[in-house]
Amino acid sequence: MEFLTCNTAIDGNYKLLMGELDQERPMSRRTRRRVLQSTGIALTAGLAGCSGGSGDGSDGSSGTTVGSSGNDYEPITFLETPAETPGDTEEMWEPFAEYLQSEVDGLELNVEFADNTSAIGQALLNNQAEMTRSDIVLLANPDEIDVVGIVEEGGASVYFSALATLPDSDIEETTDIEGRSIAFADRPSTSGSLYPNYMLSQAGLDTGEAPYGDPVDYDGSWTGSHRNAVQTLINREDIVACGCDIAVLLNHVPEDQWPDRVRERSGRWDGDVGTESPELELVEASTSLPFSPIISRGNWEHPLRSDIEEAIVSINDGTLREPDGDVGNPLTAVTEASIEEYQPVIDVINTLDIDLGQL
Repeated sequence: MEFLTCNTAIDGNYKLLMGELDQERPMSRRTRRRVLQSTGIALTAGLAGCSGGSGDGSDGSSGTTVGSSGNDYEPITFLETPAETPGDTEEMWEPFAEYLQSEVDGLELNVEFADNTSAIGQALLNNQAEMTRSDIVLLANPDEIDVVGIVEEGGASVYFSALATLPDSDIEETTDIEGRSIAFADRPSTSGSLYPNYMLSQAGLDTGEAPYGDPVDYDGSWTGSHRNAVQTLINREDIVACGCDIAVLLNHVPEDQWPDRVRERSGRWDGDVGTESPELELVEASTSLPFSPIISRGNWEHPLRSDIEEAIVSINDGTLREPDGDVGNPLTAVTEASIEEYQPVIDVINTLDIDLGQL
């Protein structure tokens, strides 16, 4: 199977006007999950530099293509980005790709890795890819995207965002970040940008135009990834906190600081929690978030589409082989879902009065 890496360039702006849930749309197999109707969308971005190798490393790329050669079917492109989901690696997705190939005769599947969520959204809308996993791409383009199902990682269907600081910091609660600087992940990241700003808003801070503009009561630094947000907190004296997915914080924050909801529901909770240096201190953990869904381009026409989507939602605990290497977030199951599952994220977007547009 070939896992390709995409170097991306973003050019322009995304525009979103959130609409109302469309309860009258017929719920067919391929459209039943598209129930959020937007009132206006305009997207401009760039996806460039996707390249794949022969598997021998001769062109600097790694991996192979899933599927048999010699069939008449067009290959399928599935995009992923570690910028949105920390821990997404080739090793994590290999069992998923192998299973689909074994279940769907004639399938040729390319799993490609892009730099950011913006590039993924643009690729789907420009018919350069067929599938991905992203809640933000779905919510920004509900009329162009179909939900296939929600992924479970490590047996869990939810994850968490958090705010953290350094142990010697004077930041003891979220309100203490007022007037200070905080590092975030990618601007459209749900756990690395939207929810951290929402927590700041709930604490009474004025988020201004964040995350696509300047906040009022604090300074924000968007670093492009969850791990970059943590490293920015560690390495920059002017940064007093970071907001990101707990996946990159669990091992740095002592076990006794995490609330029960994280202990009980996080699929990443294990014996390594709180064992990594440098030690960080938890400021606040979010409520649970549904994992990003696997989604399909709405206008995607392919003889194998329904077979592929049915195979995806047939994945249960034990269906996929164990991934190679040290994968902390193995994909364990996929359950059928609708866009309504993401109402908590929609509520955050509406509360912040933000435009998903400036991806």
